[in-house]
Amino acid sequence: MQTHKRTLRRPRGQMSKINRLLPFTTAPLYHALQLMATGDAARFHMPGHKGEPVFTTYADLFAIDFTETYGTGNLYLGEGPIRDAEVAAACYFEAGDCFFLTGGSTQGVLAMLATAAGAGGSVLLDRGCHKSVCTACALLDLTPYFFSSELIEPFAVPGALDIAEAERQLIAHPEIRAVMLTSPTYYGVRRDIPAFADLCAAYGKKLLVDAAHGAHFPAVGLPTPIAEGADLAVLSIHKTLPCLGQGAALLMGDRIDRRGLRENTALFGTSSPSYPILSSIDLARAYVEGPGHIAYLRAATACEELRRFVDARTRFSALGTGDFPDLDPCRLTVSTAGTDMTGQTLSDTLWSEFGVACEMADERNAVFILTCSDTGSSLRRLRRALRKISRRAQKGEVPHPAAPFPPAERVLSVRQAHFSHHGRVPVETAAGMVCARPVTPYPPGIPLLWPGEKITDSHIELLQERWYNKVDDIYVVITD
Repeated sequence: MQTHKRTLRRPRGQMSKINRLLPFTTAPLYHALQLMATGDAARFHMPGHKGEPVFTTYADLFAIDFTETYGTGNLYLGEGPIRDAEVAAACYFEAGDCFFLTGGSTQGVLAMLATAAGAGGSVLLDRGCHKSVCTACALLDLTPYFFSSELIEPFAVPGALDIAEAERQLIAHPEIRAVMLTSPTYYGVRRDIPAFADLCAAYGKKLLVDAAHGAHFPAVGLPTPIAEGADLAVLSIHKTLPCLGQGAALLMGDRIDRRGLRENTALFGTSSPSYPILSSIDLARAYVEGPGHIAYLRAATACEELRRFVDARTRFSALGTGDFPDLDPCRLTVSTAGTDMTGQTLSDTLWSEFGVACEMADERNAVFILTCSDTGSSLRRLRRALRKISRRAQKGEVPHPAAPFPPAERVLSVRQAHFSHHGRVPVETAAGMVCARPVTPYPPGIPLLWPGEKITDSHIELLQERWYNKVDDIYVVITD
């Protein structure tokens, strides 16, 4: 796959402007907070612990947990060492600019859609998008149109997105302002971002990418979505890099209004962002830009070795480049299809008998994330567990190709349905009713039904029989 190379405007506040007191550091925010923590100051400001080790477990975090005060900078004003850290991240991720987030990729998804589509706009969405996109549609009163992907068998996971279908939607609905897709997916499938970038450029639309699971890509030699031509992309730094939970980064290209985007990150973010989270984003970037690069290449090698091991030494199968050419090199998807086990059974047995916790499981698969932090003993434990469990698995019929979740008729806007008078009903009684909340087995957090869509017998059949985790109840619109 070819990558698009753009000439991007350099972000304001170049690396040369990083605090001159810290010429030795590659993590400017973290080290600025360290210097403040070791300084002689009486702190009569938030947070209430004042940097003191009130609870010894959090002593190191409390020490660097500040608020907007002298020397810390302000996230939403884009100043101080926070800004220096964002500039360093923008350079590393090959983006026109980068804004740190403490509300995870959810905050970034909301900010992207508000910036690119605006209130009351229309968007074209990968049907496999995260539930946070549904939240954005409810809050911003966006009209969603969808396109989807074929399933990769026997894994029954979404593969390549249908670009021809996306183009038909853009022609049929010229009011669409932005296209949003997910890459990589929860299962490690990478989408053809350059092709969609060309499509969006041809029709004058913005391309948004939920790359929550791809923050480690530069560390393994893969481009970020911005480098491939996207206009906006969000990365969950905490998902695959050594960063505190909720740490994320929003990347932008050169066709986006910087000030408006920053304002929208503030609109959907807390007014008291966590400095430990912010500094951990900074540290994670500095690490993968330095020694962590080698550690992630090792993780990718270990993942490929595990794929070969699963295929050669177990009755299970691993999603590999023979099944789909473009995969996350650090994501292991193991399928139980063709045995008498389900993915959930494999996951439960791994945990209960071997103390191995996977990221998620569905009817046919268990998914594992590999990072710099996986030890040799952990990897050996996973291999041993998969081999032993496989010996118990009996050969079963290879399942028939999975039918995609049936399309649904929209009868209310997402916003109307979400804020309607609603109630919860058993799934088996919901046929003919209108969905009021996204039906989202979690993980992976992908809505199967959206608010405002009419529920049919076909939807209920698949929900009851095989779709992800069990769904017992559905929130529906209640009419007088």
